[in-house]
Amino acid sequence: MLKRLLVISLFISIFSQCFAQIPGLTFTRKSDIPDLYLKSKTVWVTATPFFFVERKFSPNQGSTYIKVGMFGGNLKPYIQEDSVALHDLNNYKLTRIFGIAQMGVIAPVLAYLHFNNPGAESYGDEDVEELQGEVQTGYLTAAVIVFFTGTLTYHVFSKNFLFDALERYNYVLRNTAKLDNVTFNFNVTLDPVSQTPQLALVWTF
Repeated sequence: MLKRLLVISLFISIFSQCFAQIPGLTFTRKSDIPDLYLKSKTVWVTATPFFFVERKFSPNQGSTYIKVGMFGGNLKPYIQEDSVALHDLNNYKLTRIFGIAQMGVIAPVLAYLHFNNPGAESYGDEDVEELQGEVQTGYLTAAVIVFFTGTLTYHVFSKNFLFDALERYNYVLRNTAKLDNVTFNFNVTLDPVSQTPQLALVWTF
C-alpha cells in the first residue's frame, strides 16, 4: 500500500511539473511580403492570449534587413524626405501608442474600478446595492473589451499604415534611377524672321 502511494505521488508530481512547463513553450510563425520587403515574426505564448511580433524591413530591396522598431523609428531616416511615407509612418506610431494606452492604461483603470470597490453604501435600500453591483460588472466587461480592442489596434490596425509607408518607400526606391535622369532646360531665343523673343521649356527623361 505504501509503495502504491509513493508511485502515485511520484506520478502526480512529474505530471504537475510537465504541465507547469506548458505556458513556457512558444509557437513561432514567420511571414514574408516580398513586394514590401518586409519580414514579420510572430511568437505566441502557449496557453495565453499574448503574442509578440517582430518586423524587419529592407532598405536595399532584400539584401539586408533592419528591425522596424516599436514605433517605426528605424524606418524614419529612410523616408523622412518623402512627406507621404512620413505621414503614414506617423499614423503607424500614433495608432500603436493608442493601442498601448488601451491595453496598459484604460483597461487596467477599468479593472481597478471593478475590483477596488469600497463597498455598497448602506442607505437601507437594496436597490442601491444591486445597482452598484451591476456597475462593477460593467467595468470588468468594459476592461476586457478595451484590452482586446487595444490588442487589435496595436497589432492589426497599425500595420496597414506601415504597409503604406513601405509601399511608398519601395516605389520611390525603384524609380530613383529614372528620376535622376530627368533634366529641365529653359531657353530664351530670338526668332530670326519676326525678331520676336521665344521661350523654350524642355523636359528630358
